[in-house]
Amino acid sequence: MFPFPEMECVVVSHSRQNWRVVGLYGLIGVFLVGLSPLILAQSSVEVHGHVFHAEGEAPCGDALVQAWPCGDAFPVNFQGRFDATCSEGIDSLTVFAHGHEVVTVEVAGRSYIDVSLHSISVELAYAEVDARAQGDVLEIQVIERAGDLMSTLDRTPGIRSLDLGAGLIQPVLRGLMGSCVAVLEDGVPQVGGRWGADHGVLLDPDLYDGVEWVPGGGHIWLGPTAMGGALRLSAIRMLPDSGERTRAGIAGRWGDGRHKLHVLHQHRTAQGQWHVGVSASRFGDRNVPQTDFQYIGRSFALSDGYLPNTGGRALHTVAGCRRMSDRFGLVSLDLRASEVLQGLFPGIIGIPDQSDLLGDGQPYSVDLPQQHARRMQLAGKWMQYGVLDRTVRLAVSANQRMESAPPHAHGFGPEPDSDLSLLLNEFHVFAESRWQGIHGAFGVQAEWLEAETAGWEFLLPNHQRRRLSAMGEWNRGRHRLGLRLDAVQAAHQRHSEPLYAPDGSVVGDDIRALELNRVMPGWAVSWHFPLANGPKSSGTWTTTAYARAPSNYALGANGIHHGTFRFEQGNPDLNPEKTVEMRGALRSSPSDEQQKFQWDVQVFGAVHRGFIHLTPTPQFAPIAHAGQIYAFDALDALRTGGEFNMRLSIGAGFLSVSGAILGQWALETGLGLPFTPPADLRTEWTWPLSNATKVSIRHRALASANLTARNEASTPGASLWGLEFNIQGAYTKLTLEANNLFNVAWLDHASAYRALGLVAQGRWASVRFTVDVNHNDDRLEPRKIK
Repeated sequence: MFPFPEMECVVVSHSRQNWRVVGLYGLIGVFLVGLSPLILAQSSVEVHGHVFHAEGEAPCGDALVQAWPCGDAFPVNFQGRFDATCSEGIDSLTVFAHGHEVVTVEVAGRSYIDVSLHSISVELAYAEVDARAQGDVLEIQVIERAGDLMSTLDRTPGIRSLDLGAGLIQPVLRGLMGSCVAVLEDGVPQVGGRWGADHGVLLDPDLYDGVEWVPGGGHIWLGPTAMGGALRLSAIRMLPDSGERTRAGIAGRWGDGRHKLHVLHQHRTAQGQWHVGVSASRFGDRNVPQTDFQYIGRSFALSDGYLPNTGGRALHTVAGCRRMSDRFGLVSLDLRASEVLQGLFPGIIGIPDQSDLLGDGQPYSVDLPQQHARRMQLAGKWMQYGVLDRTVRLAVSANQRMESAPPHAHGFGPEPDSDLSLLLNEFHVFAESRWQGIHGAFGVQAEWLEAETAGWEFLLPNHQRRRLSAMGEWNRGRHRLGLRLDAVQAAHQRHSEPLYAPDGSVVGDDIRALELNRVMPGWAVSWHFPLANGPKSSGTWTTTAYARAPSNYALGANGIHHGTFRFEQGNPDLNPEKTVEMRGALRSSPSDEQQKFQWDVQVFGAVHRGFIHLTPTPQFAPIAHAGQIYAFDALDALRTGGEFNMRLSIGAGFLSVSGAILGQWALETGLGLPFTPPADLRTEWTWPLSNATKVSIRHRALASANLTARNEASTPGASLWGLEFNIQGAYTKLTLEANNLFNVAWLDHASAYRALGLVAQGRWASVRFTVDVNHNDDRLEPRKIK
């Protein structure tokens, strides 16, 4: 089942008979099945109330309440209100809400009852990362805020992040990234150059209500790109009642000069809300504990311990509104815009010159080479509650990515006459219509991507991608079955350039891409069921099989990808890759929050037929383009691994240990696949100094990486220490943090800088202050709705 953002629903009952509901549910057929009641002692004939989200007290209008022993079902209206009655009396209520745990509550003579429903999702929230069970995922851990999304993700087992600068999000989930990982904003997939290791999505998590991690592939509602899993960003929800809320924060970081300010304001009236937010950040050149490095046999010196021309700035904005009514349901509209400008380290484009590495003494300046990215998205959603809840999403976005560099020719021929090395314009439309109830859901999705490329560094031709999908889920008792069918059209244009002789004369055409237009099928089947729940532990098991059409990037790449320092060659003959994956999760029972030892573990195994990946070859590109060729290939592969978390309470504090391990092998050869992240172990000891303050000491151990991404030597392991101090007030939080305390020079296996022999981030210290002001804060606790 598709995970929903973490929220807590409180159900309050009020009485009105609706005998038609059971009959209507019986007509839905394959999507509806009865769930077993839990019968308790008899009580009142009538029970009254509402359903609302306790986190914000917004109506929880997708709930259904079943009264026992009569078994009649009573849906709520858009305000969360419903009435339940049984002529023979009501002894218990069973409450269902899509994306939440089912709860049965004893009436015990009451006519008014509050019931808490917990969402089941893995949430990486802004202030903390709260992982909750949803479908095939169990609650894994709670992670304190790490300042930005990338730092937060790096503390989560199984997730890595690529440091692309402020505002660029490129997650690595269980060793997969780019077009193998879905990034969704309130259910809308984000594009923005989702290909390669150095092209991320432009967004800022401070302007959302939270971020969720959904591990594993074969998810019905996440789309075919969620092969390695997905990150889902939650839209800004409505406040619980009329009033205002302002969230703001300021942060400063020393070591590489990062500074940030963000403000998000919400104003709620009786049936509507508007909100507006902005975040701005500036970041300086990266500091590294390194004075020299070697690249392709040459030695280079770094005079001041910084990577010159790696600073920049980022700006993100959001404006939106919400409107609720009995007649039209809930309608929402959001406009988001982002812009990022950052320098590119000399050597990302071309071979660096020692004079380029001296720096200009201005860490925040941006010179050539550089990248300039923009994003704008308008998204709307309509939700209508009833016997079957109806959700319609529509989003339109425009993304532009420009890379500029000093003009230079590859091999023979004249130099380019402009600085524009790469221009990518993407226009994206997404639409979804979904019907869902407590026994299942079904819907359709449509996606259309139109992309144009330009610049003297050709990498991809102009291309199009269209997708039409139909999906459905069926809940059968404790089991859930899912099916998605996809039709994907991938096309790109022919592209050629003049072919020059050594004397500069044109001797023919250099054909970079042939015209392509293919329609490929895709599908996904999933079976999820909970393992036996006991007083000590609970778990889930998921089996999926799915086929994923190759990306346009894998089909049509034919040029130098500067951010990864290589010539990349697509393969137009690639076919959809087919996968069978099994996932299991087991955790200690959460019923006793005071238990001293808590744990959870997740494991997975996936067998891929035609696993598409980029791999080095013994060939080199023609002199006109230069560089070793890395080609997209498809071979059978096995991927397996898992994550674990353990937490032990020691007095007033606690000790937590978490880790992740991943293995990926080609079945034909038995050799490990490149880009496989090494094993990772994290240890944290936290001790409260008072009710409002605490201190944490962290350690991260990285194993050596022998499955290298390129042809460099294996990456040695690393031992990194960190320290954090927190002061938590009623509406404020102050965090002091130091990372890489001993300034260890360690190589990040996932970083593009690894190819240059450059180590990862050096020591830095930061101060973060956040404030959350609620003018209707007296209603933050669960309460009765009048």
